[in-house]
Amino acid sequence: MYYNHENPIQKSIIDHKILVVDDAAINREIISGFLKSAGYSNIDFAVDGLEALTKLEAKDVDLMILDLIMPNMNGTDVIKNVRAHDDLKQLPILVQTAISDPEERADAWMYGATDIITKPINKLELLARVKVQLENSYLLKELGNYQKTADQEVAKALDLQKSLLPSKDLIASLEEKYGICINSIYIPSRFLSGDIWGLCELDEGRIMVWICDFSGKGIGASLYTQRLYTLINENRNRLKDPVTLIHFINQRVVEMVRIGHFCTFLVGVIDLNRMQFDYLSASAPHPIIYHPHNRSFDLGDGKGMPLGISKEASYEMRSLPIKSGDSVVLYSDLMWEEEGNIPNMSFLPEKLPDLVRHLEGESMTGFAKKKIMDSGESAFSDDLTLIEISLKQRTEIVYG
Repeated sequence: MYYNHENPIQKSIIDHKILVVDDAAINREIISGFLKSAGYSNIDFAVDGLEALTKLEAKDVDLMILDLIMPNMNGTDVIKNVRAHDDLKQLPILVQTAISDPEERADAWMYGATDIITKPINKLELLARVKVQLENSYLLKELGNYQKTADQEVAKALDLQKSLLPSKDLIASLEEKYGICINSIYIPSRFLSGDIWGLCELDEGRIMVWICDFSGKGIGASLYTQRLYTLINENRNRLKDPVTLIHFINQRVVEMVRIGHFCTFLVGVIDLNRMQFDYLSASAPHPIIYHPHNRSFDLGDGKGMPLGISKEASYEMRSLPIKSGDSVVLYSDLMWEEEGNIPNMSFLPEKLPDLVRHLEGESMTGFAKKKIMDSGESAFSDDLTLIEISLKQRTEIVYG
């Protein structure tokens, strides 16, 4: 007995459509009889290659049993035509032939035959190979459907993750109020990102910005970013300064991450009243104060224990002066990597001088976006976050 009604895969394949292509009526009858004896009933026929291609246009064939030697169009040419169509690239093609010449049989393999069976056809061998090819095809389709569903779900999750970033309305309101420009790049290395950042207005003339990078990549790291965002958002009324924020977040991250996991974190305040950037770092990449007008920069200090390791960790407040026309630049550690990052753009201290000279006063994010576009890369070896908050050249205004 060739068909097991208790096998769920065989239940799925027994109604699959099989196209038998052979110019000899007797061969078509023999193959059809073998298939029907095993329970297959959805069988169609073509007498030559041209008719086969016409019937394949409906794209409802699940397996083709194909003779090689036929009038009008031989089997090898049929295979070539089928494999040239994206929708038919995965169609199983079981070649049945009396040809013993190894070179001609090799041509069938080379052009895309899935399997070859020799005439005269043995019933047991034919049914075994048909079963294997239909099961493989079924599993491939199921895998494709699963992948499509997974891709759709991940895309929705990424949209949700991006919705946690500062909104366009918030950015526009801060830009208009303070005469600044806020640009950013946010690209996950995989489906989802282990990076997240945010900003808010603390009070008149003081803007707080933070950036976080969880260890690891993908879904696990992205879930941590959402939990971190929720913590900050739910407690925003009490987290009114960077010192309170970083110590509060560290306590919670220690509780929520598994042993061996952590995150780097930097939180700072752009103080437009005192014209300085006050910040605390938990092993984050050093902040950069970029002076595009004279093609120079100042480096901050990123040292500090990563969040999530010890509740006893303490963090030092540091400051960098800023001037009208400067940019505060924060970023994830992809910008430190020698390979797999944005081509010809590294923030390593020894490479920054050449980069800044090469920028010729252009914004760092603008330059990075051009490099990414030129490279054609949609993702890099690690998550990429780059934030540039530029103080436009203007008459000094004191806030507050």
